[in-house]
Amino acid sequence: MIEKGQVLSLKVRFNNSGDVANVAHPVLVMDVNKEKKIIEVAHIDSITKEKEWKALLKSNVRIKNTNPDETVIDKDSFVQVDNIIQLEYFKELENKRRQFDKLSDIKFQKVLNRYNMYKNNNLIDDNKKVYMSKEEILKLNADVLEVK
Repeated sequence: MIEKGQVLSLKVRFNNSGDVANVAHPVLVMDVNKEKKIIEVAHIDSITKEKEWKALLKSNVRIKNTNPDETVIDKDSFVQVDNIIQLEYFKELENKRRQFDKLSDIKFQKVLNRYNMYKNNNLIDDNKKVYMSKEEILKLNADVLEVK
């Protein structure tokens, strides 16, 4: 079962305009709704020289890969909190977990609090409210996702 705080690696649609990741991209599981069979995820991006400024935006939350050491991210990163990306849950998504580990609780709570605060205090454009069905996920990830 996929759990909050785990990281999946998938090609996802960034918005409703059709922008899609070229490669499998890490996403942090923010919520799991078992009844509706939906997981909500947020994009994780590494902090590089070119992207340092992005990590400082109020729509992003910086997370370090140390103190405590993290296994779900390889380097200092930021999580984008200005999108709502929901994925239809199906068993094979479990195969796209980077590992069974989760982001450390203190860092996950920081991200989750900022994520919820951003959603509650800012208008999120309908273009950035994305729902991806199992069929769409499979189509975008046919090269990286095996379905049994």
